[in-house]
Amino acid sequence: MAYFPMFLDLTDANCLVVGGDAAALKKTRALLDFGAKVHLIADDISLDIAALSEETDHLLLEQRQFTPIDLQERKLVVVATEDEELNSQISMMCKEGGIPVHIVSDKTKSTFDFPTYLKEQNLVGAFSSCGNSEALEKFLRNKEKEVLTWRLGELNEMLGRWKEPINDLFPRESSRNSAFEQLIDYALCYDGIPSDEEVEELLGAISMSL
Repeated sequence: MAYFPMFLDLTDANCLVVGGDAAALKKTRALLDFGAKVHLIADDISLDIAALSEETDHLLLEQRQFTPIDLQERKLVVVATEDEELNSQISMMCKEGGIPVHIVSDKTKSTFDFPTYLKEQNLVGAFSSCGNSEALEKFLRNKEKEVLTWRLGELNEMLGRWKEPINDLFPRESSRNSAFEQLIDYALCYDGIPSDEEVEELLGAISMSL
């Protein structure tokens, strides 16, 4: 069954990664990309992960074995080890404790999946194959790159700044939707982000026509 798409705010979230290989590095990078605080525990930690920890204060490394107390107060847990018994134990403890868990090597023991994603500032597009094909997810992400560009990221930030003024100016939902659609069309047609002055002028014209 397909996973439900849900976007979480992980800003400063307390996340645990168990494992120190390339898979753990990949998941850790994704968590850090969305502002999480990552505590990584592993018997062996790769040089790449060690180097990553020098680039951010959001990554804490401990070279030791996992213990059950490590699960306390975690927002989510990622397990990237080849120890199937340990993977099963952590999965069971997380499920019993209501902690979202992702077991890299076994989706049947996971309660969530890491999608392949594309991110431009606060605009995110993501794809999940429910663990069936990472290659297909990457194919879709590469296709999406043609649409979800840095310019759309900038446009999204501009629309966010104007959300409240537009809500105040257009009390009716249909009018608000039309205003946003026309702003987006304007930006895409002229291949640029309108200035605040241009937005004010455009909104004035839109309000006269609705």
